[in-house]
Amino acid sequence: MDRIKHLIHDIHRRSLWQVLGIFLAASWGVLQVVQAVTDSIGLPDWTPGMAFVLLLLGLPVVLATAFVQAEPRAQAESSTADTTDADTPGPVDDGAHDERDQDAPEPSWTDASPPRLPTHLFTWKNAVMGGIGAFALLGFSLVAYFVMWSAGVGPVGSLVAQGVFEEGDAVLLADFTNSTGDASLGDVVTEALRVDLATGSTLTLVEQAAAGEILTLMGRSADDPIVGDVADEVAARGGFSAVIEGEVGSAGSGFILTAAIRDLSGETLATFRRTASNPDEVIAAIDGLSQDIRERAGESLRSIRADEPLEAVTTNSLRALQLFTESNVVRERGDNVRARELLEQALAIDPDFAMAWRALAVVYTDTGGSQAEQRSAATRAYELSDRLTDRERLHAEAYYHRQVTEDLFAEIAAYQTVLDAYPDDQTGLNNLSIAYSSLNRWEEAKALTDRAVNGPGRSRSAYANRPLYASLAGDFAAAEAALDDLARFAPDDELWPVWGAWVLAFSSWDAASGLEAAEQLRNVPGGANWRLAGTRMVAVSSALTGQIAAAREGMQGALTEADRAGDANSVVQTYMDWARMERYLADGDPTPVIALMFERGAMDRVPAENRSNFGWISDLASYGLFDDATRLLDEWDAASGDVQGEVIRVVRRYVEIMELGSEDPAAGARELDGLRTAEQCERCFMWDMGTLYERAGMIEEAIAERQGSIETAEGFWFGARRLLANHSLGRLYERSGDLEKALEHYTIYVQQLVDGDAIPSVVDARERIATLQRGRLTR
Repeated sequence: MDRIKHLIHDIHRRSLWQVLGIFLAASWGVLQVVQAVTDSIGLPDWTPGMAFVLLLLGLPVVLATAFVQAEPRAQAESSTADTTDADTPGPVDDGAHDERDQDAPEPSWTDASPPRLPTHLFTWKNAVMGGIGAFALLGFSLVAYFVMWSAGVGPVGSLVAQGVFEEGDAVLLADFTNSTGDASLGDVVTEALRVDLATGSTLTLVEQAAAGEILTLMGRSADDPIVGDVADEVAARGGFSAVIEGEVGSAGSGFILTAAIRDLSGETLATFRRTASNPDEVIAAIDGLSQDIRERAGESLRSIRADEPLEAVTTNSLRALQLFTESNVVRERGDNVRARELLEQALAIDPDFAMAWRALAVVYTDTGGSQAEQRSAATRAYELSDRLTDRERLHAEAYYHRQVTEDLFAEIAAYQTVLDAYPDDQTGLNNLSIAYSSLNRWEEAKALTDRAVNGPGRSRSAYANRPLYASLAGDFAAAEAALDDLARFAPDDELWPVWGAWVLAFSSWDAASGLEAAEQLRNVPGGANWRLAGTRMVAVSSALTGQIAAAREGMQGALTEADRAGDANSVVQTYMDWARMERYLADGDPTPVIALMFERGAMDRVPAENRSNFGWISDLASYGLFDDATRLLDEWDAASGDVQGEVIRVVRRYVEIMELGSEDPAAGARELDGLRTAEQCERCFMWDMGTLYERAGMIEEAIAERQGSIETAEGFWFGARRLLANHSLGRLYERSGDLEKALEHYTIYVQQLVDGDAIPSVVDARERIATLQRGRLTR
């Protein structure tokens, strides 16, 4: 009671507008809680509506109370003010106007004052207690509803509780009649409702084949519509408990869906109605109709809401839609192989199912499909986008730019448009985060996935990407926490937690954990490319402690596996990863590995349009192999036509700048900085910029770039670059005269590469440490 008194006292001090603001904010919070509870524990759909009505009724009461209670307070304040004025010295009065007419009547305010609301009724105590009573009424209504529902009492009582039929009894779903201008809509609604009702536990729908056999016995075709008297006869012959029938009608530009459950005597047991304002809302209306039927039949709302609704995507085949929905469910469980099979089945039924093509492009990526397969599927979805809703069209367009044109800014614009209209769109949130990660904007990427996992837009992909982004932003504690979240969300996932663990281990130089995760990747089911990647990651993890001989042996083994698998892309990727390992971890010369790759014709076995051109050509240019980079660029340009012209222009400019930098490092650094600004990627080219600045003798600028390479990622080779950056910083700080910092960075480098006796830079760093320590002793 003391808390309520304190609350009443606090409200009493507030102005009318303050009270209104507090009431509206509190009402919004209450409605959010009611909606969340309704969804989570299965309360009736009318619960949030009733809560809103109660709050709406409470608004004038609260405002009236604030108005009534404000008047006495104002009078009290006025009285206080008069007393204060009387006691305050003022100008001296000469008394000339001090006389008063003693016979004049006292002024009366009775006639001029407006009528007052009863102050004894409109008190804050009454208002607060009234609010408590209103929500007690809501609670009582819910209890009464569930009691009546479970006992089969009244119009809300479940049919099972009323004894109309037993749980699990067979019920015949008749064909919906159709009075709209769309001749196929009745069949679509019937089949969609069949799919939804089949997931329930209370009703057992009669199989279509069984109904067809009865129609044959009736002398009819097994494909005849089951409506009206025909439905009655089929139900009677089969001994079914009830019939569900319905109609689809037009309402302006929208539709009205009605349904009824009746017994074999023809008595209507329950009726239902849902509306759709446009064709895009028909699926949602069917879902609502199914929920109403299952609830009245006797199934709990919580179990009804646990079902996955059909996806709201465009296809003229309900079966294809069902397969598409199922593919999304199994993909969320981590079974990409099964998801691919289901999508291919859906496309065999409806070859023009655009969103299935888009989903297939994604699954091809996750299951190691070739770039040709990925791009072909994404292109087909884009070609069909003119028959889609705006939301679907934007998704198809965005993924087309992701996979085919590689126009990052067009992709970002498309996903941002989706999220402006649908802030919780899970695909938009996740894929926009991926686009930002391509610009090394890791914090923004993680913020999008944080937003996804904390709202209705959460998905396995969002949970899987969060630890990657945190690792590559250098926030290793956040990455560990995100991996824990992923494990709780998807305990059965055998891929993404392992991949996330490897990225964290590699970025944070945890060689033991990296080896463990890489070995797990080698045994991941359903993805040959992941198993090959795991073999490469084993080699890279070995190199993290300076075991270069073991790492090179591991890369040889990865090449053998890729050759045996016949995966030309993986063969080239192994060579490129080997070259990166030599460059950043062995501090060696990567060009012999690249020369071996070209000598064996590995690159030529991959069609130019299906290569990872952006990364591979950029690597060659950074190694100074400008002729090879330019040749591959020309092949890419010829194979692409104008489709990837923008990204080709950027890569060509990068190659030209790096070639300029090989002759004039300062000029190269200036041009590269300009390209970084133009591409809105402030963390791009950090390693190359640091190298050019050091060659140009621009020590402070070089230190800044190398420090950036330590703090945050420029791609997935973050761990290797930040390690070598410490050796580089040791050298740069020594040149700048800051010997303490030079000693610090040299020490970090050699302590990590404990087995790096054969690495020249490790030998050099140990010598520099010894020299600097001797110098410190002599000072």
